[in-house]
Amino acid sequence: MEDVRVSVIVPLYNCAPYIEECLGSLKAQTFGDFEVLCVDDCSTDDSLAGAKAAAADDPRFRFFKLEQNRGQSAARNVALDHAHGTYIVLLDADDYFVPDALEKLVARADRQNLDDLYFSAQAFYESKELFGLVREEYGNRPAFEEVATGKELFAYFEEHREFLPHAALRMVKRSLVEQHRIRFFEGIIHEDVLFTFQTLVHSQRSSYLNEPLYMRRIRANSTMTAKRTIANVRGHWVCVREMRKWVSAHAEELEDRFLRAASRRMVDYALVAAHIWFEEVDEADKAAYLDELDPAEKLDFYTEVVYPGAALRDLEDDIRTSRTYQVGNALLGVPRRVRDHMRGEKAYREERG
Repeated sequence: MEDVRVSVIVPLYNCAPYIEECLGSLKAQTFGDFEVLCVDDCSTDDSLAGAKAAAADDPRFRFFKLEQNRGQSAARNVALDHAHGTYIVLLDADDYFVPDALEKLVARADRQNLDDLYFSAQAFYESKELFGLVREEYGNRPAFEEVATGKELFAYFEEHREFLPHAALRMVKRSLVEQHRIRFFEGIIHEDVLFTFQTLVHSQRSSYLNEPLYMRRIRANSTMTAKRTIANVRGHWVCVREMRKWVSAHAEELEDRFLRAASRRMVDYALVAAHIWFEEVDEADKAAYLDELDPAEKLDFYTEVVYPGAALRDLEDDIRTSRTYQVGNALLGVPRRVRDHMRGEKAYREERG
């Protein structure tokens, strides 16, 4: 598989019901010069066997199995260590590509000599209840046909409030990843946030293909829909901490536009962590997590997560108890609920045909 154009990385963990559709979408690609690296993270179902059966005798598919469960980051890193492609793309085992995805990505990346190419997705939901729980909309991102540095493109999307950290929604040159020794941070969830940031800051030629090439399944018990725990807080906070380290180390050479965008992004992630901390984590887990932090880390965590989150909650409580808010919310509540219900019904019907 030397000199293959694209390496597709597919981590496997208890995804047996979906793996045939996922790998089938790769075998159906109109572009054939790729390899697929499937890494099983000690699944307790038949994910690996199902993946091998789906690949059949196709030599482009290679399989690896971790000796112990280490998480998606570790599985992806094993695949990166064995990849040969000019470009890297990531595909979650419960999702799939449209048939011409790789063809369009490679054509655009080659034509513009890109280090990094973002693209769009379409979410589909396994149930109407999930649509009400988690809504992912990708159609609002503005088109971007030009070539920019990764930092410039990041700032552009952030200014439109449409930056998405999903590592699977971009194709990146393997040489960029290897040159800067970038790997997924192991031991956390939400690792996409940090990997995307670490690669985009080094890209000199980035762009965005505004087409839904990736079909993203919203299902029960995934990272996005499962009950959130201290692991979610830890994942977001590690990403904020590592992003801040890089920005602080390079602040003198960064443009103000990027500094503002990066700062806002880090604040957003920190406030997400704060919301989970206050609303969904029990006191015992909070205490155990704080015990893991050294004094300097604890100071940063209090300063950037806990107390900004507490201040925001207090502000929201003050607004909700105001007479103006109560009257306005009462007037708008019924039409808002009707609108949301209608949107949910329409989207669910469209996805189910």
